[in-house]
Amino acid sequence: MSEDVGLVEALVIRGRVRDALGVALPRAVVTLTGADGGRHLVKTRSADDGGFTVTAPEHGEYTLVAFSPQLGSQSVAVVLDGRAVEVEFRMDVPGAAPE
Repeated sequence: MSEDVGLVEALVIRGRVRDALGVALPRAVVTLTGADGGRHLVKTRSADDGGFTVTAPEHGEYTLVAFSPQLGSQSVAVVLDGRAVEVEFRMDVPGAAPE
């Protein structure tokens, strides 16, 4: 059974959605699509601490997009090749100086 857990863990993408100042963005929409921008495969919302977890259907290349109604969207390419992946989104805040 532990081998099955390892296989599933290799398809997991964990991360956080924060603004450029480091403040967590709860309820941001996080969507996983194919690398070609095809159909949405998995969709979730970030938790109160900005954290999220999505599980891809199989190994391969994907695009992960975080969307906040106030701050827009940000995307990142993700390659799942047998290891769990961590992603940190930092959404730009209009008028805020970058760190």
